[in-house]
Amino acid sequence: MYRKIRATCLLASMLLTSCLVWADQPETGDRPEPEWKLVTDKHGVQVYWLNHEESRLKTFRGVTRITETDEYSIAAIFDDYEAFPRWLHFSDQVVEVGRDSPVHRYMRITTHLPWPLKNRDAVVEARMVQVLTEEEESFIIHVTNQPTMLPEDEDYIRVPEMEAVLKLSRLGNDEVEVMFQVVSDPGGYVPAWAINLLARDIPLFTLQKLARMMRRDEYRHQYLDYVEVRGPGRPVELAPARSYIYGYPPALPFPEGIPLDQVNPPLRP
Repeated sequence: MYRKIRATCLLASMLLTSCLVWADQPETGDRPEPEWKLVTDKHGVQVYWLNHEESRLKTFRGVTRITETDEYSIAAIFDDYEAFPRWLHFSDQVVEVGRDSPVHRYMRITTHLPWPLKNRDAVVEARMVQVLTEEEESFIIHVTNQPTMLPEDEDYIRVPEMEAVLKLSRLGNDEVEVMFQVVSDPGGYVPAWAINLLARDIPLFTLQKLARMMRRDEYRHQYLDYVEVRGPGRPVELAPARSYIYGYPPALPFPEGIPLDQVNPPLRP
């Protein structure tokens, strides 16, 4: 719902060590559904861990709920690259390196990891889509790894594998569920204690700090014409944001997974 940072670009996301999304994927063949283990539940954020046997890939997921009346605030946060390190845990810089549209961007994320680990960087593609059905109203940022898009920097280990998802789902009564999930191979040598630290702390602190950022005045009362959400910055001459939950369903079926470019309905005459 709200380009919401955009990752979360993280990220969110998107963070620095990457991800593969198992949730929201149908079970195929004889593959059993993954079993998530709750590893921490603090300050309203639940963090789950999924280990992949015989693989370096590690998956973590954070889930929280927030009250948000200005859904444009997430989009505004995602446009503020200088502020990413204030909410994307362990990141120290996020730079946009290209875009095909406001909802299709390419970014380089550098991370500052605790000693003795060497810092990582990731070059990622972020695509944003909106789902609007009677069963679900959500905004999803898909982050995929593009490690060969930029030359490697000798001061960093380039993350070799990564996919991530930042998903924001309307629940009604101004409540939103935020899910940040990542699976990745961070590359190089990473001891087990460090992987456990990253798996626990990244989603926990990222979601906590993101919720606080959304309440800052500089991200509120804004309007962006490439995302259709609710907020006080939305022009009064514009039709209300389409929503089954809030009483303004689309007149026509809302295309599943619609790209968010220019999704706002036209201004009233």
